[in-house]
Amino acid sequence: MPSSYYTSDVHLRLDQPERAHRFARWVQGLESDARLTIVGDLCDFWFASRQHRIQCAECPGLQALADFRLRGGALTILPGNHDSWLGPFYQRTLGVPLSAEPLMIEEHGLSIRLLHGHRLGGQPIWKGWMESRAFLTAFRALPNPLATCFDRVRVARNEKEKERENARQLQTFETYARAAPKSINLLILAHIHRSYDNSGLSPRLIIPGGWFGQSAFVRIDASGANLIVEKDSCHSKSTS
Repeated sequence: MPSSYYTSDVHLRLDQPERAHRFARWVQGLESDARLTIVGDLCDFWFASRQHRIQCAECPGLQALADFRLRGGALTILPGNHDSWLGPFYQRTLGVPLSAEPLMIEEHGLSIRLLHGHRLGGQPIWKGWMESRAFLTAFRALPNPLATCFDRVRVARNEKEKERENARQLQTFETYARAAPKSINLLILAHIHRSYDNSGLSPRLIIPGGWFGQSAFVRIDASGANLIVEKDSCHSKSTS
């Protein structure tokens, strides 16, 4: 049985190419028969609102995913809070629609539930408002200077509140895990840009942790589920 990979929170955007190149190199190294699931936020909100009309080849990360599928790899994408409106774009450029969550998968004897997790609670109300079609439409109409200013304020605010919001979100995720059916062996959630593996919970809870300042993913094969985190020498800021 081929290996399966799960990652999330890549936040691809054209004005931050380093992360796209790093993600592309990782995807290019996957086995041709591997299965890859993106557990939300493949692309950033900035991409969804300002760069969504591009062709796949303009983004190394997206091109690597397209090539992965051509090599025979299986690709699944779940919606995150940043890319929930990009279903038609993913279908057009990658040939893969957004999958409904929660997603249940059986892999190597494990029963796995996957979801991005932003709708489980624990996040500020204004972030939920940012997911609305009305906000997306209004933001797309903003002149570039205003949109850029808003984006910088948002990133700065997220960085300032990151630890407190992550702790609140993680508590929500652990509560969700404790209430999950005992038939589930592994729960993979995302949204938090902090890698986390709690095998003491039932089901086991893993959060890949995103691609800000690191490359992070879960690999499942005959040896079981393993969270793999490779830190970068240069760290980028989080924008959960």
